[in-house]
Amino acid sequence: MLFMNRRHTERRGMLAIGIACVVLFANVAHATSSLGGDPISDQGILELVPGADIAEVNMRYGFTLLDTIESKATYLVSLNQVMTEDAFELLFLADVEIDNSELNFEAGDAGPGTQSIFLFTGPGAYQSQPARDALGLDAAHVSFRGAGVTIAVIDSGIDPTHPLLSGSIAPGAIAFTAHQDENDPAAFVDTCNGVDDDLDGLTDETVGHGTAVAGLALMVAPDALILPIKVLDDEGTTTSFRVAKAIYYAIDRGADVVNLSIGSLTDVKIIADAVGDGVDLGVIFTASMGNSGGAEQLFPASLNKVAGVAATDNTGVLAGFSNRNREVSVCAPGIDLISTIPTVDCGTALPGSSFGEADGTSFAAPLVAGMAALLIEKGTVLRWSDFRDALRDTSDNIESLNPGVDPDDLGAGMLNVEAAVAWVGPCHADLVENDVLDINDVLAFLVGFAAGDPYSDMAEPRGVFDISDVLMFLQFFAAGCP
Repeated sequence: MLFMNRRHTERRGMLAIGIACVVLFANVAHATSSLGGDPISDQGILELVPGADIAEVNMRYGFTLLDTIESKATYLVSLNQVMTEDAFELLFLADVEIDNSELNFEAGDAGPGTQSIFLFTGPGAYQSQPARDALGLDAAHVSFRGAGVTIAVIDSGIDPTHPLLSGSIAPGAIAFTAHQDENDPAAFVDTCNGVDDDLDGLTDETVGHGTAVAGLALMVAPDALILPIKVLDDEGTTTSFRVAKAIYYAIDRGADVVNLSIGSLTDVKIIADAVGDGVDLGVIFTASMGNSGGAEQLFPASLNKVAGVAATDNTGVLAGFSNRNREVSVCAPGIDLISTIPTVDCGTALPGSSFGEADGTSFAAPLVAGMAALLIEKGTVLRWSDFRDALRDTSDNIESLNPGVDPDDLGAGMLNVEAAVAWVGPCHADLVENDVLDINDVLAFLVGFAAGDPYSDMAEPRGVFDISDVLMFLQFFAAGCP
């Protein structure tokens, strides 16, 4: 786990929020360049204590408000060159109204740029691809297809006109990217501008990323809804503040699952806090491990309540490009996957097809997000611990297929959606965890309910403790343990 439970971390080292999959669309595994970047000049993030007034804080230090996370007392400010970055990072020690102060970081290009070069295929190939059989999707879909579940895809947006995606978009799609109006209903579209904005010699190298991620989540959970939240621009850049804002937005909009096929080499407190708040409300987070082919830990996949996903082929052999370490939660297919890509013509970046083939841990992660949706629909997953147990109890052992790889670096093994859907699940009413339902569980529920313990939060809306939670507990109690 990269993030340590501390109020403040030295972040002068390399930090980036970039594309974890490295957009390996050409069916060739490339090693990633180092994800890293410098702080955005003159920008900082302030988390205030309850009751503190950002206007007063800004006046006190000469800051200018740039952006706000509406549901949190968290603000992006300009230092206006009146304070050094080092001094800003220490503000939380000197000001009782400031709970945390950290710099805002921008991503460099995750590299290597591929300009979204897909191997183009047709819709038939998407529906019949080998990964479906490897995961057991046909059998799983007999019972569950993700109905009533929303998966937030925090990425480069999606193509809302794509025939496979157009009917599966949840209300509230939005963009938190530079030079785009958050109120523009079309701002979340996954498209190009034909300009090499980051001057790296590649144009629009991220176009299609989010569309492909969404298509793979829907392959596993075809009746789920996708909430697209665009944080990556067409060059693949974003900031830590935008990613955190997107996570809180997803939580506030009622997302059940959040997929983050993006990552950083350094932990960022604002993002770790956002994930933690979501987990407390029962949101399941999936994230890609990265494609450096080594033991690098990519954040937020390295958080211990995020399902960090490594990539394999369809038999369970670990992909040579996939990162592997003890933070891996599970492995999933990430080679020769066929998914949706934008239908718009972006020149050499995207010649205007609707399906394409791709490699990468970014594309393995949404397969796990889709499985989470099926288990949430079934009712076996209410919170992270349930999903963690599902992965551990139903994934296929692939140690023999990966000689020389530390078994701990394979997580639970190879994702098996068919087995997960057949899994009986935990005993949700067994709050004392002794496999017996009795008065002690009732008392544990009542104590937790009064204290606002997430384990007593059993019904929608999550985070609200009311009669619906009591009734849900009684339903689980009456059903007994499986």
